[in-house]
Amino acid sequence: MSFVAAIWLALAPAGWEPRPPDPPTVWAQAGSRPWGQCRELERTAEIAVAKQSVSADGPNVWAERARLCPGAPAVLVAAAMLELTQVPSLPPLSELAGEVGALAETQRQSRKRAAQWLAAARGEAARRGQAAPPMTWVMTAIAAIGLGDATTARAALAQAEARAEVEGYRIDRLAAVAALLSGDLAGALNLAHRARERAASREQVRTTLLLSLVYDRSGAADAAQRELTLLRPLASSAERMAVDALLPLHERLYLAAIEQVAFKNPANASLLFTGYLACPEPEEAERRLVERRLAELRPM
Repeated sequence: MSFVAAIWLALAPAGWEPRPPDPPTVWAQAGSRPWGQCRELERTAEIAVAKQSVSADGPNVWAERARLCPGAPAVLVAAAMLELTQVPSLPPLSELAGEVGALAETQRQSRKRAAQWLAAARGEAARRGQAAPPMTWVMTAIAAIGLGDATTARAALAQAEARAEVEGYRIDRLAAVAALLSGDLAGALNLAHRARERAASREQVRTTLLLSLVYDRSGAADAAQRELTLLRPLASSAERMAVDALLPLHERLYLAAIEQVAFKNPANASLLFTGYLACPEPEEAERRLVERRLAELRPM
């Protein structure tokens, strides 16, 4: 306390207490750095999400922005969108079976984090009385697929379709994977075929990769092999990574395994199928099928 302030307190009437400082006005709060910064980040996020270009800012930038601005729906959607492109790298295939648990947990935590951001974005938008930001429901479906939750994925895709968040073939492609996860093979096949018929040329590789997976799981292994063989010179690493990021780990390993069969790499295919069997998700019928595939791949 300064000397002058001490003199004023000594001379003040008995019982007098200093008045607390006035609270900041609403205009002072509105102009404060966190509020202004988050409002500007929200505008940036709205543009990035609309253009689907969040990856240009780096893998950790939007996660930090979501931490800084947890009440900005578009920022949360941008963070989730970038999170859903991340996929754990596979170890050397000889070590894959022993690492499946750690890989699955890494991917599960990533998809859970994205789902939490998206739920917070929807909640804040509803509190404001606004529609959720563009791509919210598509991203919600992708997060649910990554977590193996076909029911939530289907419900989110219905909302995305009603709001025309993306092109119809992209809805069909995601719905095909959701149907596959729920065991609806006929529905998955119909949706995957329709997605390929409607897809833009630049999206044919991703769509055909998923169609191949559906073919194989539906019992048309020969058709899947033909599609994968034709795709080999066309599928870039970026295209494969985009499909890997969409699928749960066990389906990712299965697709990689049937690819290696098509590429005439039986040793790699066997290691990938063994990794698939180390996952808890496959049911008994699926395990028996893969065990037969492994027997076929063993040298005579």
